[in-house]
Parts: sequence; structure tokens; C-alpha cells
Amino acid sequence: MSQENVELAVRFYEPATSKAELLAAMPRAMALCHPNVEWTSREDGSTYRGREGATEAMERYLESFDDYRFEVQRIIDCGGDDVLVIGLEVATGARSCAEVRSRNYELLTIRDGMIVRFRDFRHEPEALKAAGLR
Repeated sequence: MSQENVELAVRFYEPATSKAELLAAMPRAMALCHPNVEWTSREDGSTYRGREGATEAMERYLESFDDYRFEVQRIIDCGGDDVLVIGLEVATGARSCAEVRSRNYELLTIRDGMIVRFRDFRHEPEALKAAGLR
């Protein structure tokens, strides 16, 4: 099952090289999520429920950027149902026009071939702990 989970994560993060491409790919990505997916944001700690809630949260987040892309650097099979995705977020601020680069840690819980939980972390130690890798 673990290899299947990694392959699902690869499909979820299929490259989108711009904010417009990412927004256009959102329905395809959400189709890989369970209808009642839980999406916990690192920005405010809120948990959004369902595909619609997750989509709205992501769209709202992207509004603060003129451009945005997420570059997957590594996908780690954590055993069981979890996959940790380490990536680089590269964006240009809508107001500041400044480029922002941030390493992200996203922990996906996958059951029955669908993403049921998505947790977003800023710092590696907390992501590794949540993934049971520490």
C-alpha cells in the first residue's frame, strides 16, 4: 500500500508552473481527496473540511500572490497511511512584488486510495514528529 500512497502523492502534486495552472488543476487534485477531507493550514491553524472547504482555503491563500508554484523536493513514505512531502514554495507577493521562498512540509494521510487528511507544517521537526519519523 505504501508505494500506492507515494504514487497518489506524486499525482496530487503534478507540476503546475504558475498560479493560473495551479488553480486550473485544483479540480483534478481535489478529485484525489476524500469528499470529507480535512485540510489543516499552517497559516492560521484552521482545519477546513471537505473538498469545497479545502479548495476555498487554497484559493484564498493564493489571492495574496501574483504568482505561485510549489516544487516537490522529496516524498517520504512514512509507513502506514502517511506520506510526507517536502517542497519549496516560490511566490511573488501581490502587494509587495517581493519574491518569497519557503520550505514546506505537508503530511498526507491516505486511506482506500484517497487523501483523507492534509496537514501543513512550517518547521521540519514538527513535521517529522507528526509523521512518526522522530
